[in-house]
Formats: sequence, structure tokens, C-alpha cells
Amino acid sequence: MRFTLKYAALAAACAVAFPAHATNGSFLPGFGVKSLGAGGVGIAMQEDALSQLANPANLTEIGMRGDLGLTLLAPKRSARMGDSTGLETNNFSANFGFNEGDESGNPLFLMPDMAFSMPLSERLSMGFAVSGVGGGNSTYKKNIYSSTFFPNTPNGDVEDGAGVDLIQLIAPVSIAYKLAPKHSVGASLNLAAQRFKLNGAGQFKTFGGSGISSDREFLTNMGYDYSYGAGVKLGWLGKFLDDRVVIGATWASRTYMTKFDQYKGLLAEQGDLDYPENFGLGLTVKPIEKLAVSADVVRIRYENVKSMGNKGPGTEEDGFFYILGTLTLPGSPYRLGKDEGMGFGWKDMTVYKLGVVYDATEDLTLRFGYNYGKSPVRPGQLVFSGLAPGIVEKHYSIGFTYKLKGELPLEISGSYMHVPKKTQEGCDQAVVDCVSLTMSQRVLGIGFGIQY
Repeated sequence: MRFTLKYAALAAACAVAFPAHATNGSFLPGFGVKSLGAGGVGIAMQEDALSQLANPANLTEIGMRGDLGLTLLAPKRSARMGDSTGLETNNFSANFGFNEGDESGNPLFLMPDMAFSMPLSERLSMGFAVSGVGGGNSTYKKNIYSSTFFPNTPNGDVEDGAGVDLIQLIAPVSIAYKLAPKHSVGASLNLAAQRFKLNGAGQFKTFGGSGISSDREFLTNMGYDYSYGAGVKLGWLGKFLDDRVVIGATWASRTYMTKFDQYKGLLAEQGDLDYPENFGLGLTVKPIEKLAVSADVVRIRYENVKSMGNKGPGTEEDGFFYILGTLTLPGSPYRLGKDEGMGFGWKDMTVYKLGVVYDATEDLTLRFGYNYGKSPVRPGQLVFSGLAPGIVEKHYSIGFTYKLKGELPLEISGSYMHVPKKTQEGCDQAVVDCVSLTMSQRVLGIGFGIQY
């Protein structure tokens, strides 16, 4: 136990030190190396202590176990605005001087995680974990929002560089109870922390003369700010047909976070950025003893978090192009930072996960997976998403676990996830006109586990 707590503290420190770049919108596709190797499934699959993050009811099936993993994320992302996209347009906005694009630097990110589970009695189990849950990052040496028509500094120069850095950490304390031999329920108190920084948006301070922020002194280039909060997650697990069919269901409340005071002129509701509510169903079928096929469907409700769901610049009928002239008025309810202030314009997202787990030998387990979620970025809401282009949709993965010989029941796991390039682009994006976003990703993980 002392050994596990020591590594819990280490994992928590590392998770704060290194940013993540998620691939299901702003969420990671799965929790832990084993889950990532099987497409991110976990609601009805109990392979390690980290599965309590997917469904707290899984704890009753895990026993006493500790897991520690490290994932390397290698995203490649770029954004282009205005004429630099090369897209043909007849929109008058092409005359507003937007003509810049860049590929983001900072290509590698480390993401640690850990978890521990322990039975307290024949029916009652507890566990805790520390893991990154999501985030986003971009580091552009060129300012993708630069415009010769709208200078963004007092001396008329265009500010060098632009980017955002968001990491989101979750640390659930969980408990699970067996209602009957084949049915369990679980609950987690999800403690959470996040870190945020934005630079390069100074142009919006002077856009239209007085800017489009409700408090432009707290809009950009304020360094790192931190936020803390909590939410709850509930889960159920049931086994049927001699344990050959396992069904799980989960619901996670919105995680309410303290506000980013240093960015109260940027994020809606004076700097609020909560983790969105999400819920899901999982099914695992074991047609033969050595084979398990698992599927999850998860719904993420980005629209209910105003900084994520509120509409941003755009020319769709309910976008902000038609009221753009009123944004610079102090009384406008759509100015950045206000309760109805502009956001990323993301929509709710449904993620489909499929995983296959095969016990090739007594010591070797193989995994294969697929994960799909349609981009949450609306076609007419591409402008702000250039900072965090979480637009990728398809994920292919493989993985393994090998049980090492020796006195300790130690196992080593590995996974690789390939995320093909996705481009989302379009014109008529307010005064920026054309926007083109591109992202791809590779994810490599290694993990260690002990089954006591």
C-alpha cells in the first residue's frame, strides 16, 4: 500500500507537469494502456484498476491490484486563416487582411496514470486513481489570427505567435458494492484540476476599436492559471448467460470547476470551464473462453458548457456574423467573457468504441481496437478551434500484455494507436472568411500492473 501511494503522488505530479492533447474532442479515447490498445473500451471490461475510471462498478471484479502507466502522445496539427488556406471564396471578408497559417510545434506529450483497487469485504470494494482526462495544446510561431486590417498591439504590429495550453486531470475516489452475485453498482467522487494558458489573441482587444471582450485586460497573455473542482460518477455492472455477456452503464455529472480569473475576459461566464457531463453503455461478449469482444457508446455533452458550446464567429444563421457590429458595444451579451459570450461552438459528441481481447497463451494477451467520434466542431465554427483543433475522428489501435515470470505477479502492457489525418475547412467564417484545420496523431503507451 505504501508503495502504491508513493507512485500515486509521483503520477499526480507528472500529470500536472506535462500537457495532454485529447482525441475524442477534448477527452482522451480511453483510460490506461490496456484500454487504449482495445479502442478505449472499459465500461463493461475489467482488465486493470484503471477501469474504475470508465465504470466505478468494475471495482467488484478487479480484486487487489495496482497499475502504473505512461503514454506518449505525438499530435501533428496546423491551422490556416484567410487567403493562406488557398480556398476559393467570393466573400467580402477576404479583403480584411487575414492571410496566415502555421504548423504547431511542441510535438510530444507525456501522460502518466495510476490506479489501485482493494476489496474491503466479499461485497464491498474501493479504489482510487489519477489520470489525465483531456485537454488541448497548440504552439504556433506565427500568429494565425494576424491581419493587416486589424493590428493587435498599440504600435500597430502583429503579435508574434499564438497558442493555447490546457491540461485536465481527474482523481476519482471510488467505491463499489455487489447487490447480488451478478450485479454491482459503484460511485466515484471525481476530484479534478486543470491548467490553462492562452497567448496571441491581443488582436481581439482592439477589434472594431474597443475590442470584443467584456474585460480585455484578462483576455490573453496572462500566463498559467489553475482551476479546481469535483463531480460524481455512477455505474452499474451486470453479468448474464454464465458470465459470457457483461453489460455496464455509467453517468458522470458535470464537473464544476472554479473559474480562471486570469481569463475572465475570454471564457464565457467570467472564466468558467467545467468538464462536461457524459454517459455511456458498454457490452462485452465472450463467445469462447479466450476471446472477448467489447463495445462502448459514450455521449459527451459539450453544448452545456458555455465556453465550449456557445457559438463563436461564423456566418451560419444563428452565428455571430449578423451581429458582429454589436459585439464591440459594451452592453452586448455576446462579448467574450459574458454569460452568453462567444465560445468554441462545439456540439455534443457520440463516441463509438470497439475492442477485441484474445488470450493467445497463458502469459500473452493481444488487443485490437477501433474508436470513432464525429468531430464536435460545427462546420461554421472553425475560427476559435484553430487554437485547439480537436477534429480527428478515426482511431485504430493494437496492444498486448505479457505476464512476467518471477516472485511478483508482475505484468507489462503496451499499446499503439494510430489516428489518421483529418482536415476540416470552409469559408464564410465571419471576417476571417476561410479556415482550414488539420490534425493527426500517434499514441504509444507502456504500463505495469501487479495483481495481488
